[in-house]
Amino acid sequence: MTYNQVEEFFNSMEGPSAQERIDYIFSSISSLLPPPFVPAPATAAGDDSDDERFSLTSSDSEASDDGADPPAAHPAALGDGVDHISRLPDALLSNIISRLATKEAARTVVLSTRWRGLWAATPLLVDDAHLGGADGPNDIPPVRALSRCVTAHPGPVRGVRVTRVSFNSHEYALGRLVADLADKDVQDLILFNRPWPLNMPLPEDILRCASLERLYLGVWQFPKITSARPPLFHKLRKLGLFHCILEILSIVMAYGSPSRLRIVSRSLKVVMDWNSTLDEVVLQDAPCLERLILQTMDTRRPIKIVGAPRLEVLGFLDLKLHELQIGGIAIKAGMSVRARATVPSLKILAVTVRFARNQEAKMLPTLLKCFPRLEALHVLAIPSESVNSGHDLEFWESLGSCECLESHLKALMVHGCLVHNNEIGFLQYIIREGKALKAVGVDPSPENKVAIDLLLASFCESNATSGDVSSGDIFHANLNSRFNFQNAIDVTLDNPFCVDDVLV
Repeated sequence: MTYNQVEEFFNSMEGPSAQERIDYIFSSISSLLPPPFVPAPATAAGDDSDDERFSLTSSDSEASDDGADPPAAHPAALGDGVDHISRLPDALLSNIISRLATKEAARTVVLSTRWRGLWAATPLLVDDAHLGGADGPNDIPPVRALSRCVTAHPGPVRGVRVTRVSFNSHEYALGRLVADLADKDVQDLILFNRPWPLNMPLPEDILRCASLERLYLGVWQFPKITSARPPLFHKLRKLGLFHCILEILSIVMAYGSPSRLRIVSRSLKVVMDWNSTLDEVVLQDAPCLERLILQTMDTRRPIKIVGAPRLEVLGFLDLKLHELQIGGIAIKAGMSVRARATVPSLKILAVTVRFARNQEAKMLPTLLKCFPRLEALHVLAIPSESVNSGHDLEFWESLGSCECLESHLKALMVHGCLVHNNEIGFLQYIIREGKALKAVGVDPSPENKVAIDLLLASFCESNATSGDVSSGDIFHANLNSRFNFQNAIDVTLDNPFCVDDVLV
């Protein structure tokens, strides 16, 4: 359902308007955010808060710098009349300023030249809750106030929290704000767009915010990521995406413990973990997700598929490192697979297996039952020095068929070499039971001679049986794959694990 359809649907209902309904939803989303940096100051009824007169920057301030204190709003407290606070160390005064609301912190520039210098050096904290006006004709628009505040502050920007502003028709101010945040090394950013529109484009400069440690984004259409301008979030520790239109999520070389990736998204199509040390990957509620790509370091982790009804591509699933769960059921070698533990949508599976390890080899026929409509299977055969396999050929010869082999599996691609009996037994099993098999690709290395001879013999036998020497169900193919980062996230490629067509 598109956002325009959502708006039409809400407007067709009796009762609250579409705007009122979406405001309710937005308030619910906002309630999940971390608390504000500084609580918003209470405003008395009828207080203009002099927004139209107050400038957020020292350069625009009309206050004179004569060193005199401003008129007191309340009777002065008893004392010796000496400004003891200004005698405090700079670091402590800067800490005090950072704990004030944005406008109150900026007002310190009128206290004295001593405080003005401190304001300029204090890392800026901006919260749009502190910038609200009286909605009068002379009020500074909140979007403009935000942009001016960040642009004119001479020091760094530590944190910005924006949850009350609609950026509709303020694209220039939005672009300037995000660009300035990137230039001023913002560390903490909460940036929400007050709808409508729900599909407001997020400026590309968000990808330049390399100093971010915490990022929460809400109600945005995420910018397209190109290889020429990849995001560099190497310091990011926390990420929250709320109602964002995001299609591709790549987590690259993210190190830290504990760290879990839980996918709850209505728009994501591709999720990739590329050489990160995640403790767990959970596809919780991802109705549009089509691909889960894994390039895993030597770290064990569960891969849990809970709600991904359109998942078509999965891999490389490392049978040594990954503990697969489907529908809350842990997948074990040799288990009886129930319907709840299957993913009928999956068409392409890539696995990493060490055939010399008994449990890994036995997982392969179990996985074929978990993915009953699998069309292409990629097997990366990893040699292992420690042999723990007692089944060899007998195991594969004793196996029967399954729905996948009977009706759907069309291609087997073997990356690496099949040398030992248990490896050759696997190849024989797929050829024997694969009634829909059309292509088998193996590495043409001399080490693969036994596997190549087996394929050639099967190819000749198939031709002889069919009486057609020009077309066989199984043929020998040279495998030329280019599995890399860019191909993995390229949704225009039908098969990210094998870019080139199979060569006869």
